[in-house]
Amino acid sequence: MAHDSSSSPITGCPVTRIGITGLSGAGKSTLITAIINHLENARRGALTDHPGLAAIRHGRWHREIERAFDYDHALTALTSQPPSWPESTRDWSIARLTLDYQRRWYSLRPRRRCLELFDYPGEWLLDLSLLDWSFADYSAHWRDWLARHPRREIAPGLLEELAGIDPAAPLDPEQMESLSQRWSMMLADSRLPPHRLSRNLPGRWLMPGEGFDPDAMPFLPLPAAVEQPAGEYPQGSWGEVCQRHFAYYRDRIARPFFESHFGRLDAQVILVDLLGALRSGRAALADMRAALESILEPFRYREGHWLANLFGRRIRRVAIVATQIDHLLPADQARLTRLLDSYLFELTQSLAGKDVELRLFAISAVTAAQSREDGRGEPMLVGTEKSSRQKIAFTPPSIPEQMPHDLDLVIDDLPTLAPPAGLDRARPFPGRRVDGLLDFLIGEH
Repeated sequence: MAHDSSSSPITGCPVTRIGITGLSGAGKSTLITAIINHLENARRGALTDHPGLAAIRHGRWHREIERAFDYDHALTALTSQPPSWPESTRDWSIARLTLDYQRRWYSLRPRRRCLELFDYPGEWLLDLSLLDWSFADYSAHWRDWLARHPRREIAPGLLEELAGIDPAAPLDPEQMESLSQRWSMMLADSRLPPHRLSRNLPGRWLMPGEGFDPDAMPFLPLPAAVEQPAGEYPQGSWGEVCQRHFAYYRDRIARPFFESHFGRLDAQVILVDLLGALRSGRAALADMRAALESILEPFRYREGHWLANLFGRRIRRVAIVATQIDHLLPADQARLTRLLDSYLFELTQSLAGKDVELRLFAISAVTAAQSREDGRGEPMLVGTEKSSRQKIAFTPPSIPEQMPHDLDLVIDDLPTLAPPAGLDRARPFPGRRVDGLLDFLIGEH
């Protein structure tokens, strides 16, 4: 387990820092809550089944730190009657735990470690794509994306209006305001069902966080700017304003975030809603895979590139985690892991031989569906429907073991379930394979 004792928040306590984020709808807050719960109950749950985790005697969460992850609020949601899922976080926070280990008297290993879970919106991680782009690059990518299904249908006419703007013409404030509103609606609609698209840049446009107001410095892609990569425009023109605001966002908002935090991480967890993408089909699957490729691109950069130096200095383990496997029958849960491997095969191959270990997981942070048999002895699942709070029984769609090369795969819809009743902080939450993920991230091997 990598650690850094030089910047420990507690004297003599080596630190492991793990970034945890997720693309839209993946359940990041629930996973962080479940991880803390499992570590608080380390001697009572599945962690003892893993040799790399068996020495953990106790985990203590610290609420008294600055920008602490709101574990109390998440526990209240999950343990209330009726229970509900924790709210999504809209800014970054840190969940800090002290882990006490049971050691033999002659062991040289530390008896205490500090674990920091760095929680931040997945939308922000997507801004990694922007850090090496010029405004012309940004405009070129969005010109291509808006021309394709389904974004073409989500925002009809938007590409044509943007393409009709002369970058050298004086900025029209009223038109900018109108287009900015349409842009925000397009980004919001793109990430929601039925589309579930992932590449919704810039990441802070809909998830600003502290220190950024999209309305204060708006910018839009201008397809006509693609033909002018030098970007020399008259003062106050569309091109000059959008390019200047884009550069400010890239260099003063996105870049400092990664420089401040990523150089201190030992591992990174990226949650994905693979089941959601499968329900939406080929376009959602292609967009999610392209987003993951851009997110992991820094690990493939040539030596000496500033992003390669930033990421390669510390991060040695990356976990891509598909969530909500409890919505599938037990036989299909194993298939989902193999499907994820098939889906991301080219991505994992491109990182082979690099100084980073990439592992794929399929988990359920908190199990909401239980396996049962119907009157004919056929397997089914039972859970509580989120909106009606009624108990429902359903037969989930079957999952294939491999992804078609053209990503032409759609599964039937799945119900949206509420958390199970009876969760208690003093007992490990019911989940699937969270222990295996923790063993990969912090296990002593």
